[in-house]
Amino acid sequence: MQSHKSLIHFGIVGTSIVLASLPAQAAVITYTDRAAFLAALSSSSTDNYNDLNGFYASPLSRTITGYTYDAAATDGLYIDNVNGSQTLSTNFSVPLTLAFTAGAPTAVGGYFFNTDVSFNVFNRVITVTANPGASAQSVVTGSATNFFGWLDDSGTPFTSLVIEPGVGSPATYATVDDLVLGQAGPASVPGPLPLMGAATAFGFSRRLRSRIAAARPRA
Repeated sequence: MQSHKSLIHFGIVGTSIVLASLPAQAAVITYTDRAAFLAALSSSSTDNYNDLNGFYASPLSRTITGYTYDAAATDGLYIDNVNGSQTLSTNFSVPLTLAFTAGAPTAVGGYFFNTDVSFNVFNRVITVTANPGASAQSVVTGSATNFFGWLDDSGTPFTSLVIEPGVGSPATYATVDDLVLGQAGPASVPGPLPLMGAATAFGFSRRLRSRIAAARPRA
């Protein structure tokens, strides 16, 4: 009988240890809807580039409420108007990197698209990668309101975005508008999970107990 009790106890404790040791399933959540992205944040700041115009040497340091970042591209940056809004782009058809240097954003997003040499929106693939984690979003778009967003629900800050223009002729330029840097809202805690874990543990011990009972010699 003692060995049976020990076996039952081991089943309960062993299962509990496995459940307790499982890591939280944190993930980078991607968005293509700006309103849904903003609704998931506890706070945010937006850079609309309305204070800039023309050519700037690389890197260009930008400070918005709570955050600082450097925009960089080989041979410089260029800011001009697209559909009535100032946008950040590159001087040549090369990747544009936004490196976050202060504020530790756990959420980043913005409008990403291609423009031609005259800042007309060009229908071509645009690819944006969020680091760390190399979480990339890519789409063929001719819209200046193509939105990509990333949120890290583990609280790990993003360090950079890399925006790659589409390849082809004529040359196109990676362009960004209304860059959003922010903090992810409180992660929802899945309440049923601990209950399911407990039920699993007790369910296992009951099955074990029934097998033990069935194996006992009958008088």
